Parts: sequence; structure tokens; C-alpha cells
Amino acid sequence: MSRAFVKDGDSATSGSLVDRFYQGLLGLSDPARALISKRQQQAWSASQPKVEAARRQALAALGGDSYRQIFDAAAERAGDPPQSPTWWAVGDAATAIAARRRLDAEQFGLLVGPLGVALPWLKEAASQS
Repeated sequence: MSRAFVKDGDSATSGSLVDRFYQGLLGLSDPARALISKRQQQAWSASQPKVEAARRQALAALGGDSYRQIFDAAAERAGDPPQSPTWWAVGDAATAIAARRRLDAEQFGLLVGPLGVALPWLKEAASQS
């Protein structure tokens, strides 16, 4: 597991947040993917400037190489076509998890919200230690 996914102070056994995230990706059904896609499109339409600002904050927190590595690894595992709404939702959620201590609640919520419709525990992941 990449150090970028581990929150400062996490023990070796507390990687469950990342584990749960990737296990959740593996279990996404086609109806869940359709709902995620719809929610990503809605979030983008309603809050594009805020989503972009949250992405910039995650990028600043993680650094360019780490951000891209995390985003790409998650999006690739999800198996959706590049640039599709679900691809964006998965990548955004992965980077939000990695940067969760350096994002405020609104930024974190914007980035994980679309995927949170299929993985509801994800919306509260920012507060998990």
C-alpha cells in the first residue's frame, strides 16, 4: 500500500479505510456505477468551481506525482473508461482519502460525495482515525 494512503498516526492494522475503499470498488454493480455517474455529473454541474478548488487543494496536499499516482491507480482499478464520470468520481474519492487530513469537510465531501452513494461510509471517512 502506498504511504500516500496512510493517515499520519495510522497503525499497520488501521489501513482498513483504504482496504474498504478498494474492496468497495471491486463490488460496484452496474446500477451503482450508473448512480455514481449521475451523481458525479450533477455535482459537476452544480458545483464545478468548488470541485475544481477541492481537487487543487488535494493536489497541493499530496504533490503532483503522488496525486496522479493515487488518482490513476484507483481509477484504473475501477475499470471505467478514462474521463467518464465514474472514472472521475473514483479518482476524486481516492485523492480525497489520501489528503483527508488536509482537506476541510466541504472539500472532502465534494470529492467523495458521488462515490458515497454506493459506499455511504465514505462520507464520514474524513473523521476516521
